[in-house]
Amino acid sequence: MSSGYAYYFVIVGKSDNPLFELEYSTKGGDHNFDHRYLTQFVAHATLDLVDEHIWITPHMYLKGVDKFNEWFVTAFVGGNSRVRFLLLHDASKIEDSNIRNFFQEMYELYTKFALNPLYVHHTPIKSKLFDKKAYNIAKRYLP
Repeated sequence: MSSGYAYYFVIVGKSDNPLFELEYSTKGGDHNFDHRYLTQFVAHATLDLVDEHIWITPHMYLKGVDKFNEWFVTAFVGGNSRVRFLLLHDASKIEDSNIRNFFQEMYELYTKFALNPLYVHHTPIKSKLFDKKAYNIAKRYLP
């Protein structure tokens, strides 16, 4: 039994383009991300389901949007900006509050970054400071 978990987090823009990606694994988790293309494929395939859920529910946090093999997909929709946050994880027993708090802090981080007048909206985020803060948020909330 593995004592750690693997996570793939992506922020997706309004044109279904990835703005930011984070691969994170905990101690004992899958540190070998040979399945990077698979996780990207699953995330992209889930976008249609996320768009359907947007019309069904008024909530920003969408729990259990999809499941593919051992990967569970949870989503967060960023208001009217049409930015979607997706988290693929192999942790079926992770606390819902941890994922929700992770999404809320990542949304806040993205919103602060998007307020920068030098950032062109819906373009890839290329900031080492953003990377570091996102990693620290993942470390705090994802076991």
